[in-house]
Amino acid sequence: MNPLESIADAIQMFEGWHPGTRSYRNRNPGNLEGGEKVDAKNYDVFNTFTEGYQALLNELGAKFSGNNRHGIGPNSTMSDLMNIYAPPSDNNPTTAYCLFICHWASQALGSTISPSTTLGEIWPVKNSS
Repeated sequence: MNPLESIADAIQMFEGWHPGTRSYRNRNPGNLEGGEKVDAKNYDVFNTFTEGYQALLNELGAKFSGNNRHGIGPNSTMSDLMNIYAPPSDNNPTTAYCLFICHWASQALGSTISPSTTLGEIWPVKNSS
């Protein structure tokens, strides 16, 4: 399994993807915010699930590779990622979220992922040369 997909799948599950939820209605499995088309609460709205899932993969890829405005990258930990993705300042259960993602990814990838595992250990960034 693709490591980013395992993280994306775990996020989708933690965000409560099922009929009737905001993420389901908006076809936004990661409950991403602040895009071009948003709902009344500023959550992104996508035309299809595929578009929403790809946006989540793109968001994760940017964070894992270091190509983001948050300053996290391959040397950052899962805990660092989740403190950016679902910060406690937004009333998120960040620690529980992180532990859920780590457990899910460990099962999906067949290796131990913990809050202290670096993003580069999960998804090594390849040189594009």
